[in-house]
Amino acid sequence: MKWLSLVGWLWPLCTIIRGTLAVNPPRPRADVSACKLVADQGVYLSAGFGYELNCAPSVGTLSAFMIFVDFSDQSASESSPEVLRDFFLPSAADWYDRASYGALELSVAADTSRFYRMPATAVSYNWERGLTAEQHRRYIQDALAAYGRPIPPVDVLYIVPTKNATAITYSPTFMGNVTKRDGTYVAKKSVTFGYDGYRAWGSLVLNHETGHTMCLPDYYPFNGSATGLFIGGWDLMGLIGGPSPDYFAWDKWRLGWLSDDQVDCVAEAGRTSHILSPLEVSGGKKAVVVKHNDTNALVAEVRSSAGLNSASCATGILLYTVSTKIPTGEGPVRVLDATPGSGGCLGDELNDATLTVDGISSRTVTDWHVRVEVVRRVGADYEVIITSA
Repeated sequence: MKWLSLVGWLWPLCTIIRGTLAVNPPRPRADVSACKLVADQGVYLSAGFGYELNCAPSVGTLSAFMIFVDFSDQSASESSPEVLRDFFLPSAADWYDRASYGALELSVAADTSRFYRMPATAVSYNWERGLTAEQHRRYIQDALAAYGRPIPPVDVLYIVPTKNATAITYSPTFMGNVTKRDGTYVAKKSVTFGYDGYRAWGSLVLNHETGHTMCLPDYYPFNGSATGLFIGGWDLMGLIGGPSPDYFAWDKWRLGWLSDDQVDCVAEAGRTSHILSPLEVSGGKKAVVVKHNDTNALVAEVRSSAGLNSASCATGILLYTVSTKIPTGEGPVRVLDATPGSGGCLGDELNDATLTVDGISSRTVTDWHVRVEVVRRVGADYEVIITSA
């Protein structure tokens, strides 16, 4: 009789549940491939999938060779090039190991036997922003000529000047194939370090520039505006010294560091729920991508103060838009500020841009008819509701 009573109590409840599911059935996730915006090959360093520019590998092993140079007018005073190698390594390699969840090994061989004297003075290279590709090529080929030894083909050639070479002011990446003057192939790309690394950025300058060799764009503005104009300090490809420098989940997905099952795709109108875990730790769902059209998407991810982002001054759900039609330096990724006018934190308005459970918990992207709401936090994970029309 007790069993029959229990059945009698459960049956109407089951009927109610069935009726509710019939009215509001759970929405299936869109095929994740629908959110893989295809790169526009006519847009330099397009932020979409499949961009082709003989990019260095982003999974497995990225091989590099490092040489050290000085100049007659700005000669080395370091006791050994080992001092400069140790400035970059192993810190930069460890950074990639952590950022990629172990998917990428940066393997750098370095000739630390001596500094190789460049054939021209440091000042004569006219090393300023706007350096032409031909000027850059000349510098690289001068360094290879000064080195004068065989270099086995590698993915990236690193050219490191003495700290005394203040005339080599910044650290650009040469994006074309690297060859000696006789046409001998050396590498897919070359990073030529400058004084900015020693003065301001530390080993992270290697991670920023090596990001370019993997075909990541710059997220800071090229027009002379504030460095954090588009993204604040939320990604190393924007502000190298930002408080939360880990690569965006969007780029980690593009680089192969996140698998498809770690990304939810919303490509149709409706209401969906998603549980996201912090970007800084391996495992779990890392992003929701809301497809607006074939060239634009909205991304939600969780930022914490763990791992590479230990200096972050704000945590929670970070929202940003991605466009495959906007080139490097013009804002292909733009962070959406949950607290506009707050003044931000650690020197940038966007550094406190996150949605939180206890603060600003929702944001509507009006033009796109998308609303993102933070529902709750369970441990380090967040539940968000995406409503799109």
